[in-house]
Amino acid sequence: MEKKSLAGLFFFLIILLAAQEMMVQTEAKTCEKPSKFFSGGCVGSSGNQQCGYLCRRGEGLLGGSCKGLKCVCTYSC
Repeated sequence: MEKKSLAGLFFFLIILLAAQEMMVQTEAKTCEKPSKFFSGGCVGSSGNQQCGYLCRRGEGLLGGSCKGLKCVCTYSC
């Protein structure tokens, strides 16, 4: 009985590892572009939050952050 359990467990592990090898993980590529709606300088954490909000809500993109003094939005490309 113990040999059958061990053989079954071994078989299950082989199947599980084979299934993991078959899965292909892809990561969506993200691109950046300047925000259309952000005006003024992108300064401090409040500017960074406003930038992200405008990119998500105003432009319907993934998000945004300050790069230098400009607000840059991220989107799937």
